[in-house]
Amino acid sequence: MLFAEPLPKVFSSSELLILDPARIDVDTAPEDNIEAVFALYKRKGINPRLPQYRQEFTDSFLDRHKVRYAVGGYGEDRSLMLAGTLIAKQGRSIHLGLDAWSKNLEPLLAPCDGSIIRTGYEEQSFGYGHYLIFQPVDKTMPYIFFGHLGSDLPALGTVKAGMEIAHLGDWRNNENGGWARHVHIQMLRQLPPEGETPIGYSSKADFELNSQKYPNPLGYFKNWHF
Repeated sequence: MLFAEPLPKVFSSSELLILDPARIDVDTAPEDNIEAVFALYKRKGINPRLPQYRQEFTDSFLDRHKVRYAVGGYGEDRSLMLAGTLIAKQGRSIHLGLDAWSKNLEPLLAPCDGSIIRTGYEEQSFGYGHYLIFQPVDKTMPYIFFGHLGSDLPALGTVKAGMEIAHLGDWRNNENGGWARHVHIQMLRQLPPEGETPIGYSSKADFELNSQKYPNPLGYFKNWHF
């Protein structure tokens, strides 16, 4: 079973945005290099981790590459952008999902027939904000967790592939947890306890184990190319 686009035109209008400095090619343009951009902001006395400045970086990247989405990859070490957060203090920096960053509060689409089985809101700063968990109609497939959404969450129940089920959230009023506009997409082999959310980052030591619990979404969204 292959999943369809979770965002409009995301399969055909995406560009990889590398957020792990160790993986950035030496030939990468400075304006696309997150480490160089963060250093520039700091020289100006600006905190580059604030969502409005991360949004500036995203918007500029999308304009240069003439795409609708910038994709942050699975298994990346996000230590640079997580510095100072509770996640970093817990020693967890390896990303367990895919991120699709955008200019706009894009609609989220059901990737197949299935059901919305949970919705909620995580209050902590640099958390998920509003989120939902989707169960594909094929029960052999993993659940799909979507984080950093808008407050217009759907009712629980069945939906058809391609239906609009939510929107990306904004950082204002901590709607999306305090991030630039994007959706975090994570596969779940098991549901978290009721009222809890899955970890979105792993420690390096636990990544092999966690990659079994939370497999790479590209193994399921196989038509997503960037």
